Amino acid sequence: MGAFVGKALLWCALLAGLIGSGIAVYALHVNGAVGSLIVASVAGLVLLRLRPEVGDEEAGDEAPHDAAVT
Repeated sequence: MGAFVGKALLWCALLAGLIGSGIAVYALHVNGAVGSLIVASVAGLVLLRLRPEVGDEEAGDEAPHDAAVT
């Protein structure tokens, strides 16, 4: 339940940041636009970090993502 509430708040922050930046750009408020874009960016990055892993494959099926290509 707590994870759902946290993700819902992050989605609200992301949407509020995007809408706020649009309003600030329209009204030519640079500080408001920068602040809103920072809020939207941080919320988006945290949502990406909380995203579950897409692949449900076994560990030996493919090389790790950070492995060097040889």
